[in-house]
Amino acid sequence: MARWSLRTKLVTLVALALLPVLGLAVWQAERQEQAAVSQRAAALESVSDLAVARYAGLFDASRRMLTAACADESVGDSARLDPPAETVGRCESYLSKLLETYPGQYSAAFVTDVQGTARCATAQRAIGMNFSDRDFFRKAQRSKELVVGEAIASRVSPSAVIPIAIPVLRDGTFRGMCALGITLKALAQTAAHAEGTAGTAVAVIDRSGTPLGGDATAMRRLPVAARLAEALSNNQLRISDFGQDGAYYEFWIRPVGANALFAVVSAPITETPLAFAGAWAGVFFVALASAVVLLVIWFGADRWCVRPLRYIQDFADKVARGESITLAPPRPWSPEMASVGAGVTAMAETIASREAALRANLEQRDHMLREIHHRVKNNLQMISSLLNLQAGEIRSPRIRRFFGDAQNRVLTLSILHRHLYERSSWSLVDFQQFISDLVRQISVGRTPGGKHAPRYHIRAPIMAVGPDTAIPIGLIVTEAVSIALTHDFGRTPSPEIRIETSERGDEVELVIEDNGVARGADTPATDGRGGFGLTLIRGLAMQLGGEVSIDRKQDGGNRVVVVFPTPGADEPANA
Repeated sequence: MARWSLRTKLVTLVALALLPVLGLAVWQAERQEQAAVSQRAAALESVSDLAVARYAGLFDASRRMLTAACADESVGDSARLDPPAETVGRCESYLSKLLETYPGQYSAAFVTDVQGTARCATAQRAIGMNFSDRDFFRKAQRSKELVVGEAIASRVSPSAVIPIAIPVLRDGTFRGMCALGITLKALAQTAAHAEGTAGTAVAVIDRSGTPLGGDATAMRRLPVAARLAEALSNNQLRISDFGQDGAYYEFWIRPVGANALFAVVSAPITETPLAFAGAWAGVFFVALASAVVLLVIWFGADRWCVRPLRYIQDFADKVARGESITLAPPRPWSPEMASVGAGVTAMAETIASREAALRANLEQRDHMLREIHHRVKNNLQMISSLLNLQAGEIRSPRIRRFFGDAQNRVLTLSILHRHLYERSSWSLVDFQQFISDLVRQISVGRTPGGKHAPRYHIRAPIMAVGPDTAIPIGLIVTEAVSIALTHDFGRTPSPEIRIETSERGDEVELVIEDNGVARGADTPATDGRGGFGLTLIRGLAMQLGGEVSIDRKQDGGNRVVVVFPTPGADEPANA
């Protein structure tokens, strides 16, 4: 919340103050909605109880009728493998009269033997048909009571039916069955009689979710069969879903007919948008009024607080960038904002004055540093010249060479200071240019002329280093090149001195090698000068925090390898 703007905090505070009012409106709307839900649940429960009772009555009446029919002697005797024709005739007459009592409710009645073959039926075409492949026949074989089968296409009548059957038992042994087919029309009529007056509708489905009975409205309200089958498999007897007519309904599912059929009672959750708006109209208007209040506060805070503060912020940013501007708001401010603006203006003037003084001091410091480096470079060059003059008075070549080595070391420091005052940064030098310039200066006058003069191959990365790194590196290069120049290149076809620097991860590798031949008995340990140069190289490598290896090459010449850490944050590696 500390990062929120002033306007956001103000609007949030007002919104929190309006929350109790909005909460009260929501509570009232929820009470109205809960009352509607309770009323709908009561209607669904009442209608579902009525539907179950009516379907139970239908199946109970069918059971009693079927039980009475099977108790008739002619019907029971027909459940034989080869009943007499006279017995079959009396059975058919009895069953036909029984069905005429309930017109349109049952499709057909028949009696089978123990093998499932119809021996007596109200429809002549059913005689001789075998029903042993039907589930209700197999259920009757295993049960001693009424069984209800799945909805099937009737073999006897042209319409689908719900088969019910009871077993014919003799001495407790299954000998056949008596069966009836309840028409889907009868199921639909029962569903219509069970519908209430609160917008409910009743339909009948089987376990697969397929509709079996109900009026057109009830059928259109049902969701897809797969959704109903899923609910039944998960034992969900109360679901809410979209019907096939696109409306949203609550469904109560109740089993009827020995759990083979299910009554589905539906009621719309929101019958019209007006009914929904009626329950939440108060919440809507309170929320709308709150939104208007918050918008007024939002834009008001923007006009009288945020815009002046943003203008002051832009003014401060311009002052920070060094722009010279005057605080002149486009519109009049409130007294509080005007006071803040005056304070910011005074602060900006103070900052500008201090920056001017600091800039002058920096320019003076730069001038002094440039002058210091220039004078140090001149003094070192003067020392180098004095050493050169003094060396000219010495007759001993060995001592003259020592003076030359000292002159080169002083020259190295002079070149470093020249590179420092020539760059815009007083603490860094260009490593590549420094090495190239250094080799060129120390080789002047010491490289043999003619075709035996060694060629210099210098390869160094473009990076900037500070004096703490440049001085040891420069002296190492000076010593290694000076040692190489003492070698004999007269017998070398392509004389060269190679200086290569490469970066390897967090380390820098410096390699200095030549292909000349050492004079006399010189070895890498003595370098022809008493070993002082190599000792100095090792000491300088330790100063860099690195390691050095000095080896004599098989084809002649020395190879000096110095590995040291890459310059850190105080000496950045990238120029």
